[in-house]
Amino acid sequence: MRQECIDTIETATAPQLSWGQWAKAGVAMVKKDALQLAEQLWTWHERSRQRFKMQQLSDVTLKDIGLSRADIEAEARKPFWKA
Repeated sequence: MRQECIDTIETATAPQLSWGQWAKAGVAMVKKDALQLAEQLWTWHERSRQRFKMQQLSDVTLKDIGLSRADIEAEARKPFWKA
């Protein structure tokens, strides 16, 4: 997620934002964070779905792609958040 740092600002010369500008900036940050969260959840969902589908492959298909049943089972045991 996003990490930002605000340095000390000289208040006499710093631009003064209106409440509307602050609100707009806040909404933009929330939208960005929500989009990043949705993308992460989708990635986890897809990873889980793909691992499930790999378990359904036949031994002949696995042999064709150069994987063993043990390889697939090891991958399927991983938690969805691990690549």
